[in-house]
Amino acid sequence: MANVTLTINGKALSVPAGSTILEAAEANGIRIPTLCFLKELPPHASCRMCVVEVEGARTFQHACAAKVREGMVVHTDTEAVRASRKLTLELLLSNHAVDCHHCLRIGSSRCDDLDPKFCEMCFFCDCVRDGFCELQALAREYKVDKLPFEQKHNTLPEDRSSVIVRNPNKCIKCKRCVDVCGKVQTVRNLAASGRGCEVTIGPAFGKPMAESACIGCGRCVQVCPTGAIYAFEHKDELVYYAHRDGIKTAATVSAALIPELEHVLHRESGSVGLPEIIGALKKIGVDTAADTAEAEEAARAQAETLLDEKLGQGKPVILTNSFAAKTFLEETFPEKRDRFLFYDSALAVFGKAAAGFDKRFAFGPVGGDAMECEKTRCVDIAVNARELARIMIRTGSEPNPRRTAKADTLGLPVSAGRYSRLLGEATWNMDSEPECFEENGLRCVICHNLSEARRTLAEPERYDVIRVIA
Repeated sequence: MANVTLTINGKALSVPAGSTILEAAEANGIRIPTLCFLKELPPHASCRMCVVEVEGARTFQHACAAKVREGMVVHTDTEAVRASRKLTLELLLSNHAVDCHHCLRIGSSRCDDLDPKFCEMCFFCDCVRDGFCELQALAREYKVDKLPFEQKHNTLPEDRSSVIVRNPNKCIKCKRCVDVCGKVQTVRNLAASGRGCEVTIGPAFGKPMAESACIGCGRCVQVCPTGAIYAFEHKDELVYYAHRDGIKTAATVSAALIPELEHVLHRESGSVGLPEIIGALKKIGVDTAADTAEAEEAARAQAETLLDEKLGQGKPVILTNSFAAKTFLEETFPEKRDRFLFYDSALAVFGKAAAGFDKRFAFGPVGGDAMECEKTRCVDIAVNARELARIMIRTGSEPNPRRTAKADTLGLPVSAGRYSRLLGEATWNMDSEPECFEENGLRCVICHNLSEARRTLAEPERYDVIRVIA
């Protein structure tokens, strides 16, 4: 593909034709703020945070949607652009629960007076995203000290399924959750209704979350930029049980939560390891802390045995140990039920191995663990990275290289490695193409999200084994 030459902030750049201004800027280390944009999905160009000046254009351009062209001259951080972004933030905050913006304890709304670290430790307003809310971070960056518009005080009730909670008072209508639920997961539980300033986001047909089609995958929580959608938290409950004498506690800790934990703790990538996390949990009071990798290995051992048996009964085999994927498959493809192979998740394996403990905790990234915990009670409390970060901050147990501990072992079975690629580590992502390969003479495919699974299962006979990640 031919390249296009343009200038951004006085810097001459050469980028592939068809790139957006945002892609060109990011590829060259130039930051443009966004709120509604998700890299893997078509842009909405609705939040107006990514506006830039393009010489010769009559109005500001949306960097997420505007394509580069030869000779284009772009300015991303002029006084006028910053004023426009600040106005956008003021408008958003005028229709938002802003307990985090004006601190009632110190009587100030000046961004310079509000310390994010203090907010994360404070119990007063206790927003689930304090300190790592994208809207809050941008408001502080652009010094939104006072709101020049009349504040609309929304008092809509929270709407909760078993584990996913919607707080409509903090929704900024970015539609990230709608896109991920509809386009990536194809569950189509969340939708936008109404027009203009009356737009609302919620379950389709106005149903409450508890009666909706939600499968509990947690991907809407993962992409929400504010506290509008979050996983129900157990911070106080966990600390209570970990500290209480006479209660024997065990935890499984997934290394997959480390990147997100580093992000919410404002640490550099690679600065936090599993020994630091386990050391922190021991400080909090957890008695036994095991690496989830051990339970995952035992789950693979179980899957190998079950897969050999199932392949003898015919092909294809539709394989998963994701609780959300199980729910999706059973509801969406009931006619293929005889081809399903559901094996234990690492969470379920750990729960059985730690059955002798009084309380069992699971620490992992945002995802379906919370729903599996709630529905099956395989563990007592599932904790995501954001929740763990807040527990660490409030108990003074942030990861410290001088306070480490080795993972405890549970003596679980080890896999034979016959399907190392098929059953190996695979994570959810928003890529549009599944991973196809051959292993042990089998035509295999790994679907990294549910839209991939839906397309693949339209022609399942092309494969011998289909693994689904949700």
